[in-house]
Amino acid sequence: METSTVIIETPMPNGSNARLGILLPSLLAATALADFCLWRDNPRLSIGLFAIGFAAIILLNRPRVRWTRRTFCLVALLLAAAVQSAIDLCFSNGLVLVALTFVLAGETFYESLPSGWSRWSETLWAMLKTPGRWFWLVTETSKQMYHGTSSPWRGCGKVLRAMGIIAPGLMVTIFFGMILAHGNAMFANLTVGVATAVENWFLSLNLDFWHCLFWAFAAWTALPFLQPSPAPETQRFWTMEMPTLPAPLSESTTRLQSFVMLALLNGLFCCVNTLDAIYLWARQQLPANVSYSSFVHQGTASLIVAVIFSALLLAGMFHQVRAVASWQPLRLLGMLWIAQNMILLGGVFLRVKLYVDAYDLSVTRVNLVFFLTLVTVGFVLLAIRVWWQRPLGWLLNANLLATFFLFYTVQFLDTERLVADYNVKLWQASNQQRNLDLPYLESLGPPAFDALETVAQSGPHPGIGDDARNDLLAERTAAENTLSHTPWASIQWRSRYYLRKLAITAI
Repeated sequence: METSTVIIETPMPNGSNARLGILLPSLLAATALADFCLWRDNPRLSIGLFAIGFAAIILLNRPRVRWTRRTFCLVALLLAAAVQSAIDLCFSNGLVLVALTFVLAGETFYESLPSGWSRWSETLWAMLKTPGRWFWLVTETSKQMYHGTSSPWRGCGKVLRAMGIIAPGLMVTIFFGMILAHGNAMFANLTVGVATAVENWFLSLNLDFWHCLFWAFAAWTALPFLQPSPAPETQRFWTMEMPTLPAPLSESTTRLQSFVMLALLNGLFCCVNTLDAIYLWARQQLPANVSYSSFVHQGTASLIVAVIFSALLLAGMFHQVRAVASWQPLRLLGMLWIAQNMILLGGVFLRVKLYVDAYDLSVTRVNLVFFLTLVTVGFVLLAIRVWWQRPLGWLLNANLLATFFLFYTVQFLDTERLVADYNVKLWQASNQQRNLDLPYLESLGPPAFDALETVAQSGPHPGIGDDARNDLLAERTAAENTLSHTPWASIQWRSRYYLRKLAITAI
């Protein structure tokens, strides 16, 4: 099935002169955008704004943009992630924005390469070759300025022409905006805030050492995205399909070796899973020399390591020559061992649940559940590879996409509130008999305010209720200061929602 494309061509003269005429203003725009959005104490909302603006500069810098379905999808994903950074910036959100910027740059520049890892990895390689790209830029600019018949700056005429096209409409829009601002107080407040931010940015421009160093860093980093190195004529070694392991001297011996190895490992894992079935799933009493903590908590890390090594061993074992990897008895044993690992993962999930039941939920334990889910998906993909004999490259790409999907999904979750609400519900379900870690609840920040309010209103235990009430009163004082003094670039919608709610709540 062919992928439909919409080709948008930017008409421009041939030659490096025109290319520099677009590249140099783009570098200047990217540096100014980075300075406006990121040169401040606590950038939050401005990070998403920078991501959108830099993506637009990348696309406008391309002389020929092929708007495939993949490109549209990348732009939509980036826009959603950028909006999320204004709601609640977190590690996964920042990582997703960086990854999508790399992918967008690769997909729109290296169209001669196969879509996917070949394009993305070439962008990463271009970043490592940044010094060479700057050497090319300086050399090319010098050549055009001193040895050419025309200056590369004449290519900036296209930029001036574009500004002449935009200026009339922009002036009329500003005129009507001024009129509407007099009739809508909220819109007036918004426009005053934006105008003040722009004015403060111009007034804050200075030439101190660290500011100039930031400009240099922003331009240095932007160049490989705007003008990466040319696509290679031959395939990079890291994009080739990994060769299978060397052919054995005796295929039958290798088959039997692999078969015996998987049979022994299946027996070992069956023994561990049987013990879990007796003492973990059936909840029978543990032996006297085994503590509950060591069985439920301390063993989790070792089991996770065992599962990961199992996946690596299976991937390598079925990367042997086809005569060995496709042997039906070996594939059946491989599928059985995958099933054993899935059962073992189920035991790890249950261990985490039992530990949460005993010691409350935490953000770290939620992240552990996400990781275990990713490992489970990896085993499902490994089962597909073993049974349908997919190439190793397919398995790596599928796991890479699964990892990206996990990070992309997690960025939208209000994990801190989930943890706070869950712990308070456990505390209430026990008739307030279990220990509630109030300091940890307070450390979760604004998302835990509702949970703290619930604790503050608890009657039977005035001690912990008073502590929660005092903490909320202190947070209310801080909230009023935060709401009135937070600059636009540091705004986070989710935390502001909780702060505003706290400010009007009777405690």
